[in-house]
Amino acid sequence: MNEELERADNDSPWKEILEAYFPQAMQFFFPQTAELINWERPHEFLDKEF
Repeated sequence: MNEELERADNDSPWKEILEAYFPQAMQFFFPQTAELINWERPHEFLDKEF
């Protein structure tokens, strides 16, 4: 069977959670940085890593 089909998708649920709760996650993990972000401005999540 193809390795892609056998591999569990553990990455997508975390990405979905971070997209849904991004400001809260930033505030929890990086409180000083979160204070510097203008949350009124729109942001875009990229679906590919560099």
